[in-house]
Parts: sequence; C-alpha cells; structure tokens
Amino acid sequence: MNYVREINAFTDWLETNPLESTTIALWFILMGINNKCGWREWFTVANLTLQAKIRVSKNTVIKHRSILVEKGLIQYENQGREVGKYRMVSLINNRGVHNTPQYEPTFEPTYEPEGKPECDPIKSISGNNSPIRTPKQEPMDSSAGNLPPYLEPIPEPNPAPLIKLNKTKQNIKDIYKDIYTIFHHWNHQKIITHRNLNEVTKEHIRATLAGGYTVEEITSAIDNYAEVLNGQQYYWTYRWGLDEFLLRGVDKFKTASNPRTNFLKDKSKVPDKAQVSTNKYDKYAEYTNRVVAYDDL
Repeated sequence: MNYVREINAFTDWLETNPLESTTIALWFILMGINNKCGWREWFTVANLTLQAKIRVSKNTVIKHRSILVEKGLIQYENQGREVGKYRMVSLINNRGVHNTPQYEPTFEPTYEPEGKPECDPIKSISGNNSPIRTPKQEPMDSSAGNLPPYLEPIPEPNPAPLIKLNKTKQNIKDIYKDIYTIFHHWNHQKIITHRNLNEVTKEHIRATLAGGYTVEEITSAIDNYAEVLNGQQYYWTYRWGLDEFLLRGVDKFKTASNPRTNFLKDKSKVPDKAQVSTNKYDKYAEYTNRVVAYDDL
C-alpha cells in the first residue's frame, strides 16, 4: 500500500460516504498501525490500545469497527481470547478511487515557431538522405556572466526536509527512551514484574504520553501506587499490571490527586489543612500550629 495515496483516496471517498468522527479516527489509527507494521496483510491490535488512542469505551470501539467492516473498508477476524486480526482494504486497488482528474482536454495547443531555427542544415554523406541538422553553437557572453539560453542554472538544494527528517528521528528516539524509562521504573517497584516489553504495552505508554502526562508524572504515580500497596496504613490492596495501571490508575495515583491521603484507613491522622502554612518559603510549613497556655510554657 501507498500510505499517502490511501489517505487521499479515503478523504475523497468520504465526500460521498460521510462517517462519524469516531469511525474516521478509528480508520486512521488502524492505517497508522499497519504502516508501522510494514504493511502486513493481517495484523493484530488489542482493544485496549484502540480505547487508549481514541479515548472511548470497548463497546464504542466494537460499534465503529463494525461500521468499517460493513462499509468494506477493513476486514476483522475474532480470535476468541487472543487479540483480534485486522486487514486494511485498499481504496486504490479495490474501489478505483484515483486522484487524477476525471476529464480529458477538449482542445489541442497550437503554436507557431518563432525566430530562426536553432540549427543549420548540412548535407548527408550519401547524398540521398534528407538533410541532417546539428545544433548551432551560440557564443557565450562572458562579460555579462550569463549562461546560454538553452542551459539553466542548477538550483541549490533545500535543507529544510533533511532538517525536518533529523528532528523526526530525534523525536522517535526520545519517545522510545521515555517508554523504556517508564517500563524499567515499573519493574523496579516490583508491583507486578513484566519480563518483556511487548508492542501492546508500548502503545499504552505512548498513548498515555500523548494524552498530556510527562515521564515524571507517570513515574511519580507509579511510586505513589507502590507506596499505597505496601503501606499498612492504606486500604488499597488491588494490584494492576502496567497496561491496566496506565488506563485506570495514573489519574488516581498522580501526585496532584493526593493518593497518600485519599487511601488512608484512618483519615483522622491527616493534618488539618486550615492549620498548615501554605508559604513555600517557610521552613516550618509542614508543622501544625498549636495554641498553648502561657503557664504551660
């Protein structure tokens, strides 16, 4: 498949076959995943990955996947408990959608030669053939510094695409570095240790980063989750794997959600926020103010 031609053909197809925005987003995501897979005829994608990318529920993914199958844009095979298989149907090969104009010119250009011919006739060696013309050499005007009219200067190469390509490669390297950082940080906490970093987990981490979370926020949420699981003063005991934590636990255990207070068994041990100083420059900000009688001093 040609990635750009398929996208252009799909855009043209939508002009006469409108779809919901979620259905369109699902097609683009499946096309992008197939592109990363090297255009395999059949490829697998987990429902959790599609849910994370589109930010919808499982039933919504199934609904819009059925629409794409009904329209003949994709093929899907249910594998039971295994990850489902997808096949992208080419709009170029199967539907005859092309981006070339659907008309023929109604006139032929007419022109008349101007000026003298660019070559002089010479006689054939045998004397029987038609005259052969050779290009006329025009003197070069060295004083003007110009090239002959039949030569064009070679343009300078544009470095912008190469710079953009280098930036794209650097961004990809940074994303993979962030993915491995988060994966190894999760295993270091020994909540549930994963032996290998598979493609599904990579997609979940990439989707969480694309959703606005930084690496520091995700690793801090993992630290908070490990602290709550291992602390006797907390009531939360359910252990998630990394995939499920990225989908359901990051928002609960991020530092801004204050999980080390929300999951305490005894909330009476939490200091009164009204009595705690909020001045970040005060070295006694974490101490609670108390009222003491003068005689007790």
